[in-house]
Amino acid sequence: MNLFFYKVSTLSFLLLLSLIYQSSAQAVSGRVIETGGKGIESATITVLNAADSTVVRYEASNREGYFEITNLNNGLFTVKVSCMGYSSQLLNNIRFNGSSVKLTDVILNKQLKELKEVAIESKRPVLERKVDRWIFNLNNTIMANGSSLFEALQVAPFLKVSDNGVSMEGKGGMGVMVNEKIVYLSGTDLTNYLKTLRSESVEKIEIITNPPAKYEAQGNAGLINIVLKKNESLGWRGSLSSAYRQAIYASYNNNLALFFRSKKINSSFTFGQSRYHNILNNFLNMIGNSSQILSNEERTSITPGLQAGLSIDYELNKLNNIGFIYNISQSKEKNAFVNSYSYGASNTVDSVLNTKGEIFRPLFAQTLNIYHDLKIDSAGKKLSSSVNFFTNRPEVRNNFVSESESTHAAVRNNNSSKYNIWSIQSDLTLPYKWAKIETGVKFANFNNNADVEYYNYVNENFLLDKMRSNEFNYTEKNLASYFSMASELSKKWTAKAGLRYEYTMTDGYSPTLNQRNKRNYGALFPTAYIVYKANESNVFSLNYSRRINRPGLSSLNPFAYYTNIYTYFTGNPLLLPSYSNNFELNYLYKSMFSFTVFTQHASDANSLLTTIEGPLVVSSVGNFLTRDNVGAYVSINRAFFNWWENSSSASFFYSSSKSKIEAISIENGTSASFSFNNNFKATKLLNLYLNYSQSLPSTSGNTYTYSVRDFRVGARLKLLNNNLIINPSYFLGTINKYETRFSEFVRTEKTDYHYKTFGLGVTYLFGRSKVSGNNKDISFDEKRRAQ
Repeated sequence: MNLFFYKVSTLSFLLLLSLIYQSSAQAVSGRVIETGGKGIESATITVLNAADSTVVRYEASNREGYFEITNLNNGLFTVKVSCMGYSSQLLNNIRFNGSSVKLTDVILNKQLKELKEVAIESKRPVLERKVDRWIFNLNNTIMANGSSLFEALQVAPFLKVSDNGVSMEGKGGMGVMVNEKIVYLSGTDLTNYLKTLRSESVEKIEIITNPPAKYEAQGNAGLINIVLKKNESLGWRGSLSSAYRQAIYASYNNNLALFFRSKKINSSFTFGQSRYHNILNNFLNMIGNSSQILSNEERTSITPGLQAGLSIDYELNKLNNIGFIYNISQSKEKNAFVNSYSYGASNTVDSVLNTKGEIFRPLFAQTLNIYHDLKIDSAGKKLSSSVNFFTNRPEVRNNFVSESESTHAAVRNNNSSKYNIWSIQSDLTLPYKWAKIETGVKFANFNNNADVEYYNYVNENFLLDKMRSNEFNYTEKNLASYFSMASELSKKWTAKAGLRYEYTMTDGYSPTLNQRNKRNYGALFPTAYIVYKANESNVFSLNYSRRINRPGLSSLNPFAYYTNIYTYFTGNPLLLPSYSNNFELNYLYKSMFSFTVFTQHASDANSLLTTIEGPLVVSSVGNFLTRDNVGAYVSINRAFFNWWENSSSASFFYSSSKSKIEAISIENGTSASFSFNNNFKATKLLNLYLNYSQSLPSTSGNTYTYSVRDFRVGARLKLLNNNLIINPSYFLGTINKYETRFSEFVRTEKTDYHYKTFGLGVTYLFGRSKVSGNNKDISFDEKRRAQ
């Protein structure tokens, strides 16, 4: 372990903690109450210069009526206190001269006259650029009312949303946070969770294409943070929804969400139940100069699942919050498959192998997060600590029979894993007038015990084949520390810089092979951001980050996962992490048009390796690519009329790669995609939408991907005072097809998911309309690697 790293981390924390007790900026605080003494929530407190009445700062009172405005300079000020439905109060000649001011209770009298109608028009732009992220203000779109969060995300720039999950343009899968809290779900579980959240509860969506030092350096993908509205009413709120989907087979999911808030408790409970019935056809051909393998497979899956989550946040006092978040999920996927492999040379067929089988994939996962927040002072200094636990027990029970003219083999191939991951972290936030400082430490521990068993059916019994079976134990420890600082250099310039250090210790051991692979490594991950606001219409920004992409835990297991007796995938215990350097240059015009140019250099990138020896096809993953990507992304979010909103985007990038393996045929190439999302407000109660997207053919490394297009049309009808929402929809997608090119053969895979689907969703909202769930800030990114 690097002793220098520990010394630097310790000294940094001591220095930062000492800053806490330095003199903070002056503040004015107090309470706004009614005549009877009840606190007034959401009153506006404005500090104005006494000389010219210009606004200095403003803040809103909390639900008990308390407020505090910090970072005030010396001078003479006027304090104005106002709230809709109450008369205003002016407090004149408030002087600051080196110390904070605490006001006596400010009493507002209720106005006797009621306004017949008040029209409030939000002036917040749809798209904003902050120093390290994009801000998409959902409130200014038609999607802000009457849709689920899953539907609303479809109009956000940089994002690709489908029933299989959420990804970022050019970056693939990504992390999703709600109020800085990582959502520990992926794929269809994530989409079901997003459907339980309502767009009305969302204040904004933060899109982080290059995550800063505070977040894990793992993964090349970005993050989104969904910020829920604050100052919500006390009481209960809930939603009950059901969605039906008809493709070749019918599927459905049901979701219940309950939220409760009191003066001390903020909590939420979610429950989901689903049953998905899908069919796919897969075609895999490997054609070389002297041989060919042609295959096709039909797979039908039925996946019933349950998922539940409970979160409780409790305010001990004005300075301390504690709470926990618990999620549990269980699914029992069952696949029935039939495939046929023909082996031959050129256009002749020498033999055919037919395989029929069933795969069972039971999965049980749990996540528990326990946290504590300490508000160090009224200026916003805060120390947040948490302990996170995650356990996942995926299993694969694969039974199949392979037959040809000369072969009959009945096989049972079982794979079971047990992931145990825990982490502990502490984050310190220090806002000052001249800068905002963030620093923290984190330790994460992975344990994965995997068991692969291969049985042959002999004499009416399944006998263990020890040569094809294996036990694999893997441990990984990550220690991280970070420091970042953000500052407004002037009215036009804002900058942020950070540095993260991560030290990793891995140990993979196979008792079957008596083989051990240990590796320790550390790396620095710098991040930097600068924003130049030329004027209200033109904003420029430049950012940089270094990232690491560690291999998935299942990719390190050295034993085989079989499709038939001649075809299998094997993990690679020597697989290394890959590193990437990412640059972005962004331009935003009038908060509706954005243009991004990006570059990425990735070293030791891993990719698929396939070898063929007669009928035997073996696939694995290796670190053999160095890849350079350069590209551009453009988006526009505009309301052409008050009844028509359009959100369109297009992307293009050029990929250049080099391979360490001569047998890998590398080609440089391009990729492009575009999308058009349209929302129409037919009436006050009826909205319509029509979305179309297409990815054009692309080449990257030794992989060529064919064009893919999606079409989606639907409606949202609101009834019963907007509490009942009906969503019919129709979705049409195309076949996924790609080629992996090697020097002696080309591997072509085509998958037809039968994307022709009619859907009908019904949602009922009940209780108070303004109660948000637990807004706790927690990060547990390591869990995603165990999916």
